[in-house]
This record gives sequence, C-alpha cells and structure tokens, in this order.
Amino acid sequence: MPYLGDVFIDVIEEFSFDESAETTDHALEDGEQITDHIDSKPITMSLKGIIKDEDESKRAKLREYMQKGEVLSFQYVSKLDTCVITSFQASYAKGTKDGYTFTMGLKQIRVVKVKNNRVSKSVKRQTKSKTNAGRKQVKKK
Repeated sequence: MPYLGDVFIDVIEEFSFDESAETTDHALEDGEQITDHIDSKPITMSLKGIIKDEDESKRAKLREYMQKGEVLSFQYVSKLDTCVITSFQASYAKGTKDGYTFTMGLKQIRVVKVKNNRVSKSVKRQTKSKTNAGRKQVKKK
C-alpha cells in the first residue's frame, strides 16, 4: 500500500523513477578523454494517480509537507526513505467522485549526520579559557 508520510495514496496510475550521474572528463595530450570523478545526482520520482479525499484533509496534509520541506518516506515499486515533495498538481473531474487525480514530484535528499565534537575534561583543563579582551595595542619600547 503506497503511503507518503501518513497520507494513503489510493491509486497510482503511472510511476517513473530517474537516477542519473555526471562525470568530470579531461582531455589528455594525445587526444584521449579521461574521467576522474563521478557525481551521483539525487533520485527523482514522478507519480500520477487518484486520491479519494472527501474533506480535503489529505490535500492539506500534502501541501503542508511540501511547504515545510518535511522529510518523508515513500514505498511503492521502489523505496525512497528520505525525500521531499517538489511539486503537486490536483485536477478535479466529473469522473472522480469525492477525490481528484494528481501528479506529484518527489526528490531524494541526503541527510548529513553531525559528528559530536565535544572536548574531554582533561583536554579542557589544558586550554586557556575564552576571554573578551578584544584587540590590544602593543607598547613600543
């Protein structure tokens, strides 16, 4: 069952998944090309489907996710753990009762973990305490 955050998506009609990378190429003196670096781009997904939403609560929740940049998890054919909504379009038609068709863009983001840089007590005792003396003028002899 496809969930995006805590929003259930009733029907997914189309699903596309894009992975890409860029390379850095350099020419050598003899005319050959070498590649010395590869840069993986974030994964993007495009969804098209139907959401049953009588009271517009799902649409409001999806709008909130997009505006706040909420990091979400999505699993359907492929799993994308850390993604954000980059676009959302809803279309209302007479054939969809109590709901709408939608197209949505998702993009993978990379979450960085901050390393703990705390100083141990023994090292702290060896360092000079921080002062607020400002810049001092050197006396000439």
